[in-house]
Amino acid sequence: MLSPRTLDRLHLLATFLNTAPGPHGGQVLEERLIYGTQIPDVVPAVHEGKSRVRVANAALQRAHALRGRVAALWTAADAGEDVTEPVNELLAEVGALALVETEEGLVYGPASQTSDAVERLTALAALTLADVVAEGEAARLRVCAGEDCGNVLVDASRNRSKRFCDEANCGNRLHVRSYRARQAEAAEAAEDDAPETTSGNSGEHTSGDKDKATKTSKKKKKKDKDKKKSKKKGKKKPKD
Repeated sequence: MLSPRTLDRLHLLATFLNTAPGPHGGQVLEERLIYGTQIPDVVPAVHEGKSRVRVANAALQRAHALRGRVAALWTAADAGEDVTEPVNELLAEVGALALVETEEGLVYGPASQTSDAVERLTALAALTLADVVAEGEAARLRVCAGEDCGNVLVDASRNRSKRFCDEANCGNRLHVRSYRARQAEAAEAAEDDAPETTSGNSGEHTSGDKDKATKTSKKKKKKDKDKKKSKKKGKKKPKD
């Protein structure tokens, strides 16, 4: 079972990964991490430590590169692949580890903490993902199942059933689309099953045609009756 600390950091990593350009909840978004100074705001945990965090030169490019590596690892985990090797590669970049005192007790952390924001972010990603793999919980690293969404998410549910991200409400959007599709299919099926209203060869008529024929027949009878009356009047002899 993952600790609250690990889950919190996983959610921070997911937020970091979701700053990448691409489809997010039905929209194609542009790059959202455009300044190196955004890193501490996107992942506040990099502020932890005695030394003040520093955004060094080329921090943005390095952060983008790290994001791509972690995103690939996350996607591989979602596909059920073994991600031990890429996690070990990240750990190797962190260097020596030591036990560090935290609010939750002793945890592993870098033996010598750097002030560089991207290096701190790398350490955070490496140690967090190492916890996930060590606990056998890599299946909790998910990619949103929305067909028009590439967000990553953390499946913190007990039965590991979370499939859609919360950022764009993808689950509800899918349900709405499915409902509308079923409604359209039902309407189309009803239209196909409806009886034909006309049949030129069989001599059948619609109710409208029958009404029209009845009115025509009545008019004809009335006309014939009027003609007969007119003839009778013409045959009468004039009075002397």
